[in-house]
Amino acid sequence: MPVNDGEGNPVPDRTRQAMVIAGGCSFVLGIATLLWPGRSESTLALLFGVSLLLSAGIQAYLAVVARIAFVLRVLVLVSAVLTVILAALAFGGGNIELLALWIGIGWSVRGIVQALVAAWDTAVTDGWLHEICGLGTTAIGITMIAMKFETVTGLATVAGSALVVIGVLEQLAGGMLRTALRGVRRSQPDTGTLPGSATAGQ
Repeated sequence: MPVNDGEGNPVPDRTRQAMVIAGGCSFVLGIATLLWPGRSESTLALLFGVSLLLSAGIQAYLAVVARIAFVLRVLVLVSAVLTVILAALAFGGGNIELLALWIGIGWSVRGIVQALVAAWDTAVTDGWLHEICGLGTTAIGITMIAMKFETVTGLATVAGSALVVIGVLEQLAGGMLRTALRGVRRSQPDTGTLPGSATAGQ
């Protein structure tokens, strides 16, 4: 249910807007990770670093605009700073296991923040979708941490696919599902008026 301000005007759902932007960027980065020619550890370090910086930016944005308690706002800002540190570590390179660890921690933090903001922000539309997206992102991050990678191709395939899934989840939470359902309803014929009913009374 939309939240109104004191004058009766609807409060913009900035959490939803952030999810749409984050989802689009995650999807593009995922496709790039999957299709980038001649992938190497340095390439993955670059893509993962960009992904983590994106996560940090979204978290910082939510900390500023979300309708959440001050303590939670500070927590979100701390998580944004932590994600920036993880991005710096990713840009610094290292072996593929370390890269998987940095991106896994980053996604876990990102998912937890999304779920918490969705649970507390009263202006979020379809908050349950945001919570599912956050929990799903957290699960993907934990899976990345737990998995063992031996090749760049293996890491790129799993991480790229994960980014695509995260992007789709965030787009669904950002309103793609609501838009799709609205389109389906509009495309369905109106069964309220049966054929011939207009002439039945003549």
